[in-house]
Amino acid sequence: MEPRLEKRYEKLVRSHMQMGHELASGVKSALSKDPAFNQTQAAWRFLNNENCTLEELSKPLLKAAHELGEQECDDYFLVPHDWSYLSYGSHSRKQDTYNTIKKSIGYDLQSSLMISDRHGGPLALVAMTLKTKTESLSSYRDKKQKQLTHLEELSEQINWLESQNFKKPLVHIIDREGDSVAFLRALENKNWVIRVNGDNYAQDEITKRKISEIAKELLFSEARTIEYKGISAYQQIAETIVTITRDAQPKRKDANGKRLPKVKGEPVTSRLIVSRITDGNGKELAIWYLFSKGINAPATTIALWYYWRWSIESYFKLMKSAGMQLESWQQTTGEAIARRLLIASMACVCVWRIAHAKGPEAGELRKILVRLSGRQMKWKKEFTYTSLCAGLWALLSLQDLLENYSVDKIRSLISDVFGDQGLV
Repeated sequence: MEPRLEKRYEKLVRSHMQMGHELASGVKSALSKDPAFNQTQAAWRFLNNENCTLEELSKPLLKAAHELGEQECDDYFLVPHDWSYLSYGSHSRKQDTYNTIKKSIGYDLQSSLMISDRHGGPLALVAMTLKTKTESLSSYRDKKQKQLTHLEELSEQINWLESQNFKKPLVHIIDREGDSVAFLRALENKNWVIRVNGDNYAQDEITKRKISEIAKELLFSEARTIEYKGISAYQQIAETIVTITRDAQPKRKDANGKRLPKVKGEPVTSRLIVSRITDGNGKELAIWYLFSKGINAPATTIALWYYWRWSIESYFKLMKSAGMQLESWQQTTGEAIARRLLIASMACVCVWRIAHAKGPEAGELRKILVRLSGRQMKWKKEFTYTSLCAGLWALLSLQDLLENYSVDKIRSLISDVFGDQGLV
């Protein structure tokens, strides 16, 4: 990217270090010599500039992932993958939206987020695909791709991530949409944790039967206390080896609209790790059936990694209603939305870097940002990502103010308007 565009990119990342409002979700203007309208025009030109490719915009994110992964990970780089539908039903100027799910008009967003195997916190977005009505726009390739199914696209994305020369092995963590035997076969020689349906069948030492029935005969051990839906709960873990032998059922259809025939394949042997969540009275609150392969770690650790998968849900929440108001963005094409998504994701990296920073100075900075955000924290909770983001924008605005106006000038302006009585 040419220097002029790099400088504008840095300004746009800075302008996204803030909490948006549904009615004011545009790119924020900095307090500088450039009028607000000029900054708005510059942002529009950047987001619609074909020279600002998604692949170029993803490079700073990938660089951050390499750096932060080395600092915040011990043995593995954890990469949860997930999908989120973006609703733009009331945005009539967007011509490339489509009916994604349940009559929701918008785009389909798939994201891959690197998180720490030490504390589960998010580090950086490493790949992204935005599906519009006619094409798939990916951060890891310049060429616009034909429409693929979720798992076909994810297979390509995982292969690309594996080729990026990360210094520690990747562990791909996927929710129940990854419960496909064809997908499991495509992940050969990779490390993965996938949540599966307990009603599916697998072969253990005894016979072929439902996974949930296999789990009933396992011996559970207490692993740890966790927070589940805002309450304290207990996680219990059991493990065995199973083999999946069923045929693959493609989702694609032929020219006549009929589903393609089943496909036979090699059996897939994996660890079955069962994570059971209970309350203080022993009542079961949730149970997760996890398949895992290629990972040299205890079952309790792998179950904890899946529990940390929630970080990617927090990322979607930060981008949407609890943060940057993604579903209110007014850009008129999926490509412009995708560019802004990558810029906003880099702003998230800056916030996460502050959240994970060590030392007394970092702790003091977090306290300042929370106070500037004006948000109240729960008892014994130091911060939230949204409070850090809101406080960071206030701090950056204050910095811009002091660079353009002296303290004496600000006091003089207040005195001229309010007199000796001050603001109140």
